[in-house]
Amino acid sequence: MINEGKSNSILVSGESGAGKTETTKMIMRFLAYLGGRKATEGRTVEQQVLESNPVLEAFGNAKTVRNNNSSRFGKFVEIQFDKHGRISGAAIRTYLLERSRVCQRHQ
Repeated sequence: MINEGKSNSILVSGESGAGKTETTKMIMRFLAYLGGRKATEGRTVEQQVLESNPVLEAFGNAKTVRNNNSSRFGKFVEIQFDKHGRISGAAIRTYLLERSRVCQRHQ
């Protein structure tokens, strides 16, 4: 990315229960490690991005037959880097929330 000067994308896809959410978390931790800054006052952008995962899971995950913590929504994560390869910003957009599973208990 730094050498080529071009944006990059990573698409994580797979069958239900294949580990897409956990893989995405690992990728985000790795990118936060590579693009992290030295400890400063307050929480860094990379910490804030990583800390958003449990919040999103609390509102958008549900138990299914195959998975006790199944994501019932899609997530688009954009992490911006400066010219030195350090994280400078981020945006997380959710979509396709499966409301019937998240908002109601199974009878």
